[in-house]
Amino acid sequence: MPVRVRQVLLLTTPVVRLVPWIPVAAATAVSVLALLPALAGAPAPASQIWGVRIAAVVLGAGASFAMVDPMAPLSVMPTPRWLRQWLRLTVVALPAAAIWAVLYRAAAASVAPGRLPSRDLALEAAVCGLAGLVGAAVAARRGHSLTAAVAGPATQGGLMVATLFLPAKYSAWPLPGQPQWDSAHDWWLPMLPVLAAALVLANREVWPWRLPQRSGAKTTDLVGES
Repeated sequence: MPVRVRQVLLLTTPVVRLVPWIPVAAATAVSVLALLPALAGAPAPASQIWGVRIAAVVLGAGASFAMVDPMAPLSVMPTPRWLRQWLRLTVVALPAAAIWAVLYRAAAASVAPGRLPSRDLALEAAVCGLAGLVGAAVAARRGHSLTAAVAGPATQGGLMVATLFLPAKYSAWPLPGQPQWDSAHDWWLPMLPVLAAALVLANREVWPWRLPQRSGAKTTDLVGES
């Protein structure tokens, strides 16, 4: 068995235990509440659309708390940082994505077929979720407390504030059937590789560096973060 596969198998159970599941559970509860009006047949237009959008943002925010490892500065691990970070992401992102898919299916079942475009809404959900994960992953390079993970929801909030109040012609959040729906999602698509690249950079190894030493002094190796 390859060494990396063995390391992943050995690490999976401890990571599952150590990941903060309370934010994910809270996000799930908020997501269900956001969809309740739509599932109850509320007459508000596009309540299903906004319900699944809110669920994507909230679930991404909850999952982002897993990107910060409080034990990182306290222990020396035999596995590389990038492997541990991607494992933490996978362990929490897969359940979050599954929860969103279930909520989407419930919302889609409450409206006429085709009213909730699956591909475009899944694209929005992926971007919203990745934005939170990227923000927290970047913060995790310097902070190791769970408060550093607040950078995930903060990143999402900043992006939403920047896009929610654009003129309708340039809105990133149109409703199905509006003329700008397709053009808006032409902009959503390139965000995926951009966020994925940012996540790869954030999850990479830390860079070692050395303190300047005086003559005759012993070299001291430190772990710096970039």
